[in-house]
Amino acid sequence: MAKMTDDVFVEEVQAVKKTAFGTAFLILKNTSDCEDAMSAAIVKAYEHRNNLKKRNSFRAWFLQILRNECCTILRRRRRVFETEELPDQPNPPDPTLALDLHDAVMQLPEVQRNALYLRQEGYSVEEIAAIMDVPAGTVKSRISRAKESLRMMLEEVQ
Repeated sequence: MAKMTDDVFVEEVQAVKKTAFGTAFLILKNTSDCEDAMSAAIVKAYEHRNNLKKRNSFRAWFLQILRNECCTILRRRRRVFETEELPDQPNPPDPTLALDLHDAVMQLPEVQRNALYLRQEGYSVEEIAAIMDVPAGTVKSRISRAKESLRMMLEEVQ
């Protein structure tokens, strides 16, 4: 296991940055929280960069760290939310309004949305399984269910 230089680390982070931010946004739905998660993930990855056994596993390894940071932020957010008064719930969207693809994707369960996004970004099923810490078969079924749900939602609108 060779040590990862700072230059190599920066190069690897730059290569995964766009996908990582998109992944964080799908989980957190807040740009500020995404930036916090990215920063924390970069710091943790840098501190443990020499624990990575294979350089070609960096993307999956980094996205797993990022996912964990996003979960930490969500837990923190829930604790704050539970101690505050519940805000007024917005009215549900008018079902007669046209539903575009983005809206449909955002209605998917988070695990399906994340798997679909990572697949769209070019990750293999095995890489997604490593990132999401689930078996490859689970990833395949989440992607399949997401596609079926999107098809049904978009057919209802037409």
